[in-house]
Amino acid sequence: MKKMFLLINHDLTEEQKDQALKVFGIESIVNIADDAWSSINPSDENIVDALNVYKKELMLEAKYGDVLLVQGDFGATYNMINFAKNIGLKTIYATTKRIVQELIIDGKSVTRRQFKHEKFREYL
Repeated sequence: MKKMFLLINHDLTEEQKDQALKVFGIESIVNIADDAWSSINPSDENIVDALNVYKKELMLEAKYGDVLLVQGDFGATYNMINFAKNIGLKTIYATTKRIVQELIIDGKSVTRRQFKHEKFREYL
């Protein structure tokens, strides 16, 4: 059974789930992120210890060829990409299309931004 592991700051949309199933043949989605992933302290000098919990989870649960969707703190993401690739996982991220509308509401210019999932892209 091919799994996709999530290490991101939000839940997947239905569109993203459907695309993961179709494009990557995913049969199971496993969220390994927690509140700590979303709040990595920007003043910490070293975050390697903070990442060990996610690495242990992948070592226990992931198999060669599984997928890791990882986005977040740049340093943590970079570290997890390297780790995941070294154990044979495909590493990906989600791309979005930005839709911007400028509206006039009550005589004021209001900018509305929407982000729509476009596709998953592999970290190369």
